[in-house]
Amino acid sequence: MEPINSYLWPVTYDELSHEFSKWKFYKLFTKISGPVFLKNDLIDDPDLVTQALLKRCPEGVLHGYAALKQRGYQLLDDQWMPIISVSGVQNNLRSSKGKILRRHTPENTLLSGDIRLVNDVQAIQDVFDLHFLNDFEDQVALIDHLIRQRPELFQELTQEPKLKKHTQYANPFAESPQESRLRVRLHSLGYRGFIPQVHVEYEGRSYFLDLADPLWQIALEYNGGWHYTSEQREKDSYRKNALKSAGWDVLEVTSKTLQNPNSWNNLIQQINSTLHRKQAQRRRRLPMQTVG
Repeated sequence: MEPINSYLWPVTYDELSHEFSKWKFYKLFTKISGPVFLKNDLIDDPDLVTQALLKRCPEGVLHGYAALKQRGYQLLDDQWMPIISVSGVQNNLRSSKGKILRRHTPENTLLSGDIRLVNDVQAIQDVFDLHFLNDFEDQVALIDHLIRQRPELFQELTQEPKLKKHTQYANPFAESPQESRLRVRLHSLGYRGFIPQVHVEYEGRSYFLDLADPLWQIALEYNGGWHYTSEQREKDSYRKNALKSAGWDVLEVTSKTLQNPNSWNNLIQQINSTLHRKQAQRRRRLPMQTVG
């Protein structure tokens, strides 16, 4: 790591003793671990906390979110703090932000400059175990987000038995965690026909559907808060009418749909009703069979 000479980075009092008295230093800076401090308004920045822990333990190995971030992945908006591990007997390795674990150096570590970290597959498992990302839908949403950035990661994940089920649900074409969670929940209920970002051409225009069943032409469109401006509602209405003219049924999904059991049950009823109607239409259009 490069020398740190600015108080906008992790520092020790000795490095700034020529600028601050001890009283002023302890008033302006918060202890991260041992002699390493961060300026008070920086202590919730996970990247700077990561650097502070590594300044305290240069031999440390990054795990979980910190390892993924160091590898260059863009993370979701979830709040996280770094986790590093050190091997051997270590005393007084406490931290006010993030975690310092005492454990043997893991196998298959990688180097990013002079920083050691676990590989991507292990980092994902660390997120589940050490960062307590317990919900299966959220886990798949994270994997979707990562394999979209690095598609070859999917094949690596298939080699890990603990993640076999996740790879059966993962899809790199999902464009938001909400779409991933919706797809996982539907697939777990047996609605496997719904896939992300289905392309529809109609009257010279292209539409990409958040989640859709191409066979039965049922689309689920996730509407976040920004969809409720008057301008966006007008665009959504035009889009929905165009898709309806093209033979599609479009059902709207919101955060309430995923969070409220009654709203979720209502969506499932809408899907089933639409499926039954379209299946009945298909049967009526089948040619009459004759006895040979």
